[in-house]
Amino acid sequence: MAKTTYNNPYHPYPYEMRGQFAEKQEKDKTRFFEIDSYKYDKEKIKRLKENDLFESSYAAMCIEQLNSPITDSDNVFYLYKIATYYADPNQDDPELFNESTYCHERYYFQNIDELLEFANHKWGLVLSDFVQKHKTHIPSY
Repeated sequence: MAKTTYNNPYHPYPYEMRGQFAEKQEKDKTRFFEIDSYKYDKEKIKRLKENDLFESSYAAMCIEQLNSPITDSDNVFYLYKIATYYADPNQDDPELFNESTYCHERYYFQNIDELLEFANHKWGLVLSDFVQKHKTHIPSY
């Protein structure tokens, strides 16, 4: 597993991170980003496997799509997903905004540092680009 600088079993995000949403202008389009975390609970996963429920669980889907296999589960506390898509930033109505989305991508990581490094390399995002939802053009319900 890659060396991490942030790995807190009690909170999924670094305190410097101002939110889990970002947006970036790319030529004539606006790309939106949303980060989500999932508590990695070895005991819960064990119970799901014992009851033959693991394969259909959200945990299994996250683990299957990780960028690399979990090799040191004692140091994995959360799994992370970054979702990105293009949308019309001028849509204030949540349903119209959702209808305007296209080109969806999702990537999964076993620590926030890997996710942020990937986002920086792929889209030029840095930690301070992530803000609270209301500071983006993503409308709330």
